[in-house]
Amino acid sequence: MKLNQVLNHTNQVERSKFINCIDKLCQDNKSDPQLAKQLDKIDGQLKAASGNEINQLFSLVKEHFKKHIVEQVAIGGPQASLLINILARDGNCIATIPWIESLYAKEYAEINTLASSLVEEMKANESSDYDRLTRLDIYRDCMHTAFNNDLKSNRTAKISEDERGVLNVLSQRLGLSREEVNAIEHSVDPIPELGIEGALEYLRENGIILINRRRSEIMVADEVVEILHEVLGKEIHDKFVLRILRSLSDAELSNILKNHGYKTRGIERQDKISTIAHSGLSIRNILMSDIHSEDATQNQRKERIKFLIEDMDLDITRIGTRLHDRIDVLIDYLKTSEEDEFNALSVSGYKELLE
Repeated sequence: MKLNQVLNHTNQVERSKFINCIDKLCQDNKSDPQLAKQLDKIDGQLKAASGNEINQLFSLVKEHFKKHIVEQVAIGGPQASLLINILARDGNCIATIPWIESLYAKEYAEINTLASSLVEEMKANESSDYDRLTRLDIYRDCMHTAFNNDLKSNRTAKISEDERGVLNVLSQRLGLSREEVNAIEHSVDPIPELGIEGALEYLRENGIILINRRRSEIMVADEVVEILHEVLGKEIHDKFVLRILRSLSDAELSNILKNHGYKTRGIERQDKISTIAHSGLSIRNILMSDIHSEDATQNQRKERIKFLIEDMDLDITRIGTRLHDRIDVLIDYLKTSEEDEFNALSVSGYKELLE
């Protein structure tokens, strides 16, 4: 749901926190000539502005809003972070509070189980090789240090905005999934199991979500979801990730699962796809290394991406010569094709919907 629709879907009280957030960002950045011009049009009365005017202001302060979200995620705690992960997924940007609570309970149980199993595996690991468990152990040590740094200065233990930025880069370079990152953070800074009301109110206070109290409904505008994806390191929407995964062979799907410690024996193809899509793995890392065999040459990897583009029937004229270029072209094409494909439904998607 676009921001304009969300604003029309709520009353003045329900959207007041979002408007207050935009107002603060506007006041802090008045030196921007375009922003100042737009503010002059509404005489600085943002509360009386129309949905279209607020939408235009939001597009002008978008980069500042992104920085605002990064700051709030850093200080909001693990519960707010987990809720953002859930709300940023396809299909969850407009949902009832009871439904989000049920998703949170399910997600918490999975993260708690994974955190326990990862800690046990890392403790039992005696290998000196640079394998998956070693990479996870390195990340956990860095997470533990970042979280407990403040204790030396007699401050509350937490992960700062700067530390989280470094940890995000580290997790990407180590090839960890978002699911593994969340589980490791849970083992260091436990996520509260119950009572998400406070975290939801925190997100509302900071203009990230809007809540319609009459219908007990949470809404996140598409424009805000795009920013959340950037903050979380998601290159493309879940539906495009699924489209790529459905174009891969069973052997390639198994390679991805093996590389990240998942079981492959006796797992159905659809379950493999669902597991990979839900794990939050970087699609770039999947295409760069995970789908290929260890002894695959650079030319073989480039050819595989070329065939993937052909299999997906994408109208791309120049695919580039380097592996990085071909992956960039594929991801950029899918990003820009969203408007064209808005009313289209894949055959597999139609069958699932029909069932």
